[in-house]
Amino acid sequence: MKKKSMENRIVNNSVWIISERLIQAAVSFFIQIATTNYLEQDSLGAISYCSSFVNVFLSLSSLGLEYVVIKELTADPKKKDVIMGTSMAMRLASGVLSVFCMLFLVGATRDFAPHYEWIALLVSLQLIFKLSDLIDFYFQSRLESKHVSIAKAITYVVVAAWKIYIIATKKSDPYFAFSYTLDAMVICIILVYMFYKEAKPKLSFSMEWCRRLFHQSKHFILASMITMIYSEMDRIMLGNICGDAEVAIYTTAYSVAMVWVFIPNAIMTSYRPAIMEGHATGTNYLERLRTLYSIIIWIGIAAGLGVMLLGPWFFSHFLPGYMASLPSLYLLIWSTLFSHLSVARSTWLVCEGLNRYSELFPVWGVVVNLVLNSLLIPVLGATGASAATLVTQIVVTMVAPLFYRPTRPVVGHIVQAFFAKDLIDRIKGLRG
Repeated sequence: MKKKSMENRIVNNSVWIISERLIQAAVSFFIQIATTNYLEQDSLGAISYCSSFVNVFLSLSSLGLEYVVIKELTADPKKKDVIMGTSMAMRLASGVLSVFCMLFLVGATRDFAPHYEWIALLVSLQLIFKLSDLIDFYFQSRLESKHVSIAKAITYVVVAAWKIYIIATKKSDPYFAFSYTLDAMVICIILVYMFYKEAKPKLSFSMEWCRRLFHQSKHFILASMITMIYSEMDRIMLGNICGDAEVAIYTTAYSVAMVWVFIPNAIMTSYRPAIMEGHATGTNYLERLRTLYSIIIWIGIAAGLGVMLLGPWFFSHFLPGYMASLPSLYLLIWSTLFSHLSVARSTWLVCEGLNRYSELFPVWGVVVNLVLNSLLIPVLGATGASAATLVTQIVVTMVAPLFYRPTRPVVGHIVQAFFAKDLIDRIKGLRG
């Protein structure tokens, strides 16, 4: 009965998240197309270039707490006030510091041009409001993601209305850049309100808990940052080697390739606390882990085939000015499958106490990606960057773990998950 209850909670939690993301897709589909067609390629490329730095610093400012906070809240819910208070203070401080660091770095790579500095500032302010992620983790730990789903659905409508306004009134690039911060700001306000309404916390800060959280998450800080460096290296190198227009071509393909990822993200969000609980109690731990891998794999295969089949029609009808993005799209859609498997593997590393390998695998990614980008971007531009991304994700997910004895089993788990029988049997069990 307990097993059945847990599986039902996972399904219900996933349904809430997927429903929210479906609303996002419905709201943002035409808005994104209109935005891409409205902006000049150089303008879209400049905003995407600055956003790449935001993603790198977001991995630093997050402090790896996404893996640790859920684990601590699940293990000791009564300590939620000190855990949440301490982690939010840590996240706020790191966000402010990251904004200043990013402004300097973008300026250094673009000769401190005022246009780039202004866009970078408007985009980077979202790093401060991203502390709302911690409230998301709190609801995740309780399998109550419906609160986050409602908040995000409201946010999508607000941001969509903002984008419609700036397109209708023909506003300039900085207004689009601010959309990223507006998104983070609105959801932060809503989640803070919901958190205080539902949890009624009495937040407190503890240096002891600060050290404890940092000690556990420090491996993921460097790992996340290195991962984001090689993930965003493509756009940064494209911008410096080929110019902003090529960045726009790559970004358009990347955006389309990421349309489907809300489904595996929702499932991973719901499965993470269940897997951690299974490991702690010795209940269906590896079964849940393999099921998660299998779901990600088969959804990824379906998405890849669908995009390759419908990609030309989609671009010819909605983004005719970006037909050059198609080769990149065909490569990037398959890289998303392996990147999600890599993210899902992080939960296994936490449960097995192998956090230090989270630092080693991304190093492989940086080296492989840097070498391949250096060779392919000057020749193939955005297509070369996309090919480098795919090969890098395969190496990080399937090859690198084989070189370390403690992590070899995870490759076996993923290979087993490629066989659909385990997933089919699991679904039959849910229906029964």
